[in-house]
Amino acid sequence: MKEESDYRPTGRVLTGRMVLLMLAGFFGVMLVVNFIFATYAVKTFSGLDSDNPYDSGLAYNKEIAASKAQAELGWTVDLNRAPDGSATQVAVTVKDKAGQPITGLDVGLHFYFPATRKLDHQVSASPVADGVYSGSAPLQSGRWDVEVTLVRNGERLFRSRNPLIVE
Repeated sequence: MKEESDYRPTGRVLTGRMVLLMLAGFFGVMLVVNFIFATYAVKTFSGLDSDNPYDSGLAYNKEIAASKAQAELGWTVDLNRAPDGSATQVAVTVKDKAGQPITGLDVGLHFYFPATRKLDHQVSASPVADGVYSGSAPLQSGRWDVEVTLVRNGERLFRSRNPLIVE
């Protein structure tokens, strides 16, 4: 007994040429979108994390030794942020192992905006009390990283990188 199917083809028949056109259209759209995204990515981000990556690599062992010497000092560094008009003021409190304030330091603050290096600021902090140093910079709202550098007699004794949220 032969059964008849209710299936009756309607419309166009799928040919090899149509499949080729659909594949070409699909991959053409993918290539155009990828080209646009790649062009935008290259124009908006240089890809560099360091000005001198080669020199940074050569100085790596010195950085390890400086980190060990910093750990032996046992210093603690606390940051406090306060709005200062159109700028943001950051107070750095430095204490030794015994909790005593450390004076006589040259304190540098380097504000890094993670999305772009164009907004970075570098300022010197001035002493405002024993072990407390303050500096301010015009920072836009968002997440920042602050690198605190403590120097005495031209020798870097301490460096730390800390997150900072500016509202």
